[in-house]
Amino acid sequence: MSSVFSPHYLLYGLLYTCCFHGVWLISSHFETVTSTVSWYLPAGVRLGAFLLLPMRSWPALLLCEKLTHLLLFSPGGLLDNSQFMSGSVYWYLVHLMITPLLLCAAVYTFRRFYSSPYLDNVSSTLSLLSFSMLLSIALGFVFLGRRALESNMDVVSFLVTLFEFSLGDFVGIIVIVPILITLYTKQCFKHGGGQLYYIVAGWLLALSGSVLAFDNGINLSYQLKYVAVLPALYLAHRFGIYGSSLSCILIGVTAFLVSSQTTLNPLEHQFYIIALCVSSLILGASVTQAKRMNTTLALSNAKIREKNALLNKAIDNTRAVTAKLVAVQEEERRTLSRDLHDDFGHRIVDLKLQLSLRKKEDLSTVLSEKIDSLYFAMKKSLGSLRPSGIDTLSIEAVLQRSEIISSLNASNIAYTLNVSGAALALENEKKIHIYRIIQEAVTNSIKHANATRLNIDVVYHPTVATFTISDNGMGIPASYLTDSIKDAPVDFSMGILSMHERAHLINGKLSILKNTPSGTVVSIAIEV
Repeated sequence: MSSVFSPHYLLYGLLYTCCFHGVWLISSHFETVTSTVSWYLPAGVRLGAFLLLPMRSWPALLLCEKLTHLLLFSPGGLLDNSQFMSGSVYWYLVHLMITPLLLCAAVYTFRRFYSSPYLDNVSSTLSLLSFSMLLSIALGFVFLGRRALESNMDVVSFLVTLFEFSLGDFVGIIVIVPILITLYTKQCFKHGGGQLYYIVAGWLLALSGSVLAFDNGINLSYQLKYVAVLPALYLAHRFGIYGSSLSCILIGVTAFLVSSQTTLNPLEHQFYIIALCVSSLILGASVTQAKRMNTTLALSNAKIREKNALLNKAIDNTRAVTAKLVAVQEEERRTLSRDLHDDFGHRIVDLKLQLSLRKKEDLSTVLSEKIDSLYFAMKKSLGSLRPSGIDTLSIEAVLQRSEIISSLNASNIAYTLNVSGAALALENEKKIHIYRIIQEAVTNSIKHANATRLNIDVVYHPTVATFTISDNGMGIPASYLTDSIKDAPVDFSMGILSMHERAHLINGKLSILKNTPSGTVVSIAIEV
């Protein structure tokens, strides 16, 4: 962490004190109260520096400011002036202790609640303006209180002087601070463009024209002062807080110029500056806040449209899945109906025919054979609905006696069933889903892959069971090689969908990958 008197903090201090005392020379030409500066531009430089620069730089800022003040106004200094340096104990106490502590404490408290750029919304803008006015009054009370004690000033005179003194500080703040904030945050270079520069150039040209007219005996100061209201408000409306910040300094320049061409009380110009600057800043903050809200709203609307598109796609997928499920359900019903009609129905008709043709002595044997045949046919049909032994045996045991193996044998596909590790106890619900996933993977290999070899590997770890089906077939389309169905096309394979859904129901992870050198690998991992 940098020291409070590190070189770059000291550089901040030097730049700050040059600006502070530089604008003081300008402000000193606009006095309305004896021995005070009513249009105190350094107050704006000071508050801007303490609001924007790191707090660790504050000691360097204060050190440079106070040392420069002593060098300029002390007896024998560059600007030897006793009214700015009385040399009394109270002067040193106020200038070197109370005022710096009050300034730092006030700005520190404000920065705890607000952060740069301070003028980006109406609330922070009003808060900064209110804080600036209260700080001006507090510093004026401390500064003038020392004078009042030393000169025995009466209360009424003190209050009048305090009002004019605080007003001068506030004018300096409202003219300087907004443009300093804009420059420091570099936002003024991101907004405006040519139109902004044309308006500013036109305003400055009008000021120059007013000076030339005044030199030739034509005083346009009154007209210029109020015509300036239009570009000030337009800049704030068109360019937000960045336009209003430029307006504030141009309003100040306009008022300074007009005051040099009239004999009006400078307080009138001060109120003009305050009224127009406050209006411009609030309007600019409102526009900036509205633009930011519109941008946020546009982004939110874009996200909502994106979510709606995803939702519509999900709805389409859901409808497609529902349609396929209905189709599968109807197909299963047709298959079951056909099996009952073609197999069981024919067997029963055959049994009745045999009963009518056979003699009594042969009835027992024929009936036993037909009933056995009917039983095995029924068992086979029921096995397709729920595998035999699934509720009592392990998965590998069910596989060994299942239709899956029979189908592989009937298709002349060489297969292996490998089991490693100690079998884990799986719930019946999980086992039936695992069995169906394996059955679907094997069926796809038989029907679509033209595979000649297939491996079923069951691996048991302490808490995870993994079931892998791999073949050497032609593989499946790349769009099916996915870990989830959320991005699946509407025409996604019903079998693949069912495999993913079954894996999801039992909190398993299903992966479908390419096999090397050819074929497909389907794997389902289940935590126990």
